[in-house]
Amino acid sequence: MRIAPSALFLILTLPAAWSQVIATHPFDTEIGRAVALEAGATATDVPHHVHYELKLYNHKGKLTTGTWDIWRDPQHSIRVDIVAGDFRYTHIDDLVLKKQWRHFNTVMPLKVYDLRQAYREPDYVVEHFSKATPQHTVHFQVVDGSPFDCTNTMMEMRICFDPLAHVLAFAQMYNQTVTWEDWRPLGTHSVPGRFRIYDAGRVMVEAAGTAEPVKTFPPGLFVIPADQPDMGEPENDGATPHKVVGTKPVHLQLLYGNVLVQLHVGVDGKVKKTTLIDADDDDIVDEAKQFAHHLTFEPQITNGVEAPFDQYIYLRCAIGVQQKSPVGDQ
Repeated sequence: MRIAPSALFLILTLPAAWSQVIATHPFDTEIGRAVALEAGATATDVPHHVHYELKLYNHKGKLTTGTWDIWRDPQHSIRVDIVAGDFRYTHIDDLVLKKQWRHFNTVMPLKVYDLRQAYREPDYVVEHFSKATPQHTVHFQVVDGSPFDCTNTMMEMRICFDPLAHVLAFAQMYNQTVTWEDWRPLGTHSVPGRFRIYDAGRVMVEAAGTAEPVKTFPPGLFVIPADQPDMGEPENDGATPHKVVGTKPVHLQLLYGNVLVQLHVGVDGKVKKTTLIDADDDDIVDEAKQFAHHLTFEPQITNGVEAPFDQYIYLRCAIGVQQKSPVGDQ
């Protein structure tokens, strides 16, 4: 089993005089408190702008740089802009009219998908601990000399919190580790100044940046273009363009990660060829491609005739389960 080395967990410095208070707390209470402390969680936030510089590494180690900007005007509007290589994504959310607008220009890089999936909370491992019976608890632990409040390690998974600030510190999911560091205050809330995702000790995603209150936003920042329709989320192009009608399960080891694959589908709806675009972990590539190759789609009808098509899909691999997320036609 390949687990990220303990050096990744050296996030906090042990205070010179640490008063150890041993107590247990329900996990749902602890994760709820941590999420509520994050900027953007409630309408009581101060207006603010968060800017991250991104470093994204594909499975071959190739670096793509980018930026991620978040503007929030509480109770009114939110705007998110992500740039990564050729990829451009904008999301404007009008909280008053309950209307949102999203626009993107090409296939979203897998590491941006990873970033958006785990930034606020590692949803996969949170769901695991939240659904467990009996309820998981969080208790004081010292990890590599630093204090944390952590769940017990189960099936090579755990979540740890800063015991003083109660924000997220790190989460372990088999071979992957996610860390939140250098939390910056924004009114009564905060944002991580640095966010990283590791796979077996290798950095895949790093976001490092700044956060500041805003008195006046730039004119037109939150205006939704009247002549451009909402495109939906970039991981599914707003809808599932081709319905999956058949799958074949593939069993994996205890590994976690996402894979982006391009499918070349024939007129009969069967996958003729798969092309790997990127993967979080090389050890899940063969099984993910095998799973993708055995997907069967409803045939595409063009001008009354069945026609071949190409499609990108994201696959999440964990405990032998693959979850397909179509990205749309190309």
